[in-house]
Amino acid sequence: MTDSRRKRRFLFVMQYPGYLRYFDSTVRGLAARGHHVEVIFDKPNKQAEGAEALAGVPGVEILEGRPPSHGDQVWATVARAVRGTIDYVRYYHPKFVDAVYLRDRMRKVVPPIFGFLARRNSSTAGVTQALVWVFTVCEKAIPSSVRIERFIKSRHADAVLVTPLVTARCGQTDYIKSAQVLGIPAAACIASWDHLTTKGLIRVRPDLVSVWNREQEAEAVEYHGIDPAHIVITGAQPFDRWFERTPTDRAAFCQAIGLRSDRPIVLFVGSTASISAPEAELHFVRRWIAALRGEARLTDVGILIRPHPYNCTHWLDADFSDLPNVAIYPRGANPVNESDRQDYFDSLFHSAAVVGVNTTAMIEAAIVGRTVHSVLAPEFRDTQGGTLHFRYLLAENGGFLRVAESLSEHARQVAETVESPAIGRAACDQFVERFIRPHGRSVAATPLLVDALEKMASKRRARATVPAVLYPLQALLKLAGSVAVRRERRRPRAAVAKQGSA
Repeated sequence: MTDSRRKRRFLFVMQYPGYLRYFDSTVRGLAARGHHVEVIFDKPNKQAEGAEALAGVPGVEILEGRPPSHGDQVWATVARAVRGTIDYVRYYHPKFVDAVYLRDRMRKVVPPIFGFLARRNSSTAGVTQALVWVFTVCEKAIPSSVRIERFIKSRHADAVLVTPLVTARCGQTDYIKSAQVLGIPAAACIASWDHLTTKGLIRVRPDLVSVWNREQEAEAVEYHGIDPAHIVITGAQPFDRWFERTPTDRAAFCQAIGLRSDRPIVLFVGSTASISAPEAELHFVRRWIAALRGEARLTDVGILIRPHPYNCTHWLDADFSDLPNVAIYPRGANPVNESDRQDYFDSLFHSAAVVGVNTTAMIEAAIVGRTVHSVLAPEFRDTQGGTLHFRYLLAENGGFLRVAESLSEHARQVAETVESPAIGRAACDQFVERFIRPHGRSVAATPLLVDALEKMASKRRARATVPAVLYPLQALLKLAGSVAVRRERRRPRAAVAKQGSA
């Protein structure tokens, strides 16, 4: 057995169980090779059903409770301030000038002391890079957490993995930092295709950053300053499961969902609440159905509405019974187990066309070979035109998406697809081979990611330390943090005193 294939211990820190939809195959792959994988969640109760994906897998242990946080209140305060600010100023970059939704969302995590930066929306690339450099240097001066170091050592980890790392003020940065202080290699496993352009920055350089394709590699280099030598391109491992699946009989599937099996099906895939507000989604779908029915070629097609599992409450009692051959199904299932995944696959496979703003579902439809449509509706303007990743799907950028400016134009495009289902298949195939499986359509991504993680775990790294040149900055940051903590501690007492004198 080669050194890279010796049995290793991996500690995988995930934000919450829902992230297993991206990495359950990776964890299973490591365990299948004899490694021991411990998984722990920052928020174990959020999307807790996601843990079903690893139920009963030998060699995998889901740790109870939450992973320890930094522990030092002063440094935790400094870290939140530095990380929140760098996560915002990244959106100064001219390429994010239209990212109003993303910028406004991140503005909320900028601390009051840097509020003047939050009042600005954009700047030049040079100014953005300078500000990112300043706060990156501050991050380097923040010491590792002794509490987290002890936790990692207690798990006897040979490697530490984190995901997603790029959420606002993410505390997983401390796990990268503590692992490296201990001389243990650490990897940032990028979960989704939009994470490098829609969230915060990678503040500490991991030993390995896994990405799907060349586009993500370029994003990691340009926006996050990652050395290409530390990036591995594996393809999109969460989508491996859709390449080899066999569909359920069409008649049986249509009977289960309540649609006619003798008519084509148009599938609408719902989105998360952050992308598609619940009430707005309901109203849009009604307008959308009316537009389809107004097209002579679509008067009796089946319409399947598949709500997003984390934005489905408003669909639980939605009544569309006045609309013939329309089904809402399922109203709350989350495809984390094989049965629900098969049901989701069947929804894609048995559809003639797929419609929505849920970009992940669009990619999954493209893998299955279904032509995908979207309409530039006012309800979704910020989350379509205001994000960089959505542009990858557009035809002018090598994507597969058929986009319409109006519902009437959209209805005509859908009718064309229903009449000629293969109309967009070539574009889907080209996108999949470039974006999802860049090593070849037949080359699965999960084994490549497992290989890379094994290789990383087989090598010890030099212990990281705060450079001596940063000691003065470290002292200044600690002083500023101490002042902030003292002010925060006095604030409740002052508020109580004010209420008492009223």
